Amino acid sequence: MKISATNGTISVNGSIYAGNNISIVNGVVTIDGVVQPNVTGNISITINGDVGSIEEAGSSDILVKGNVGDISTGSGSVKCNDVSGSIQTGSGSIKCSNVGGNISTRSGSVKRN
Repeated sequence: MKISATNGTISVNGSIYAGNNISIVNGVVTIDGVVQPNVTGNISITINGDVGSIEEAGSSDILVKGNVGDISTGSGSVKCNDVSGSIQTGSGSIKCSNVGGNISTRSGSVKRN
């Protein structure tokens, strides 16, 4: 998963970090190039601020207390305010306000706040 955030805080499983770029690959959480120790189990992410993009979200649940540019998720759920770009989901659910681009899903759901 890759998340590009702008000016905000990021909570991963309850631990709060300040950073702009999150990457989660094979359970390893990296924020702004620094590997975060002791992040295990199901990963839940809360972002306080706007996000440029959420890519390859996998099965993580993401709450954005702000707006998002584009969202691409596999089976994880994303809740946010407005999406200025497009949403693509496999079986994940998206709950947001307005969507500026296209919406594509195979078996996921997209609901408006």
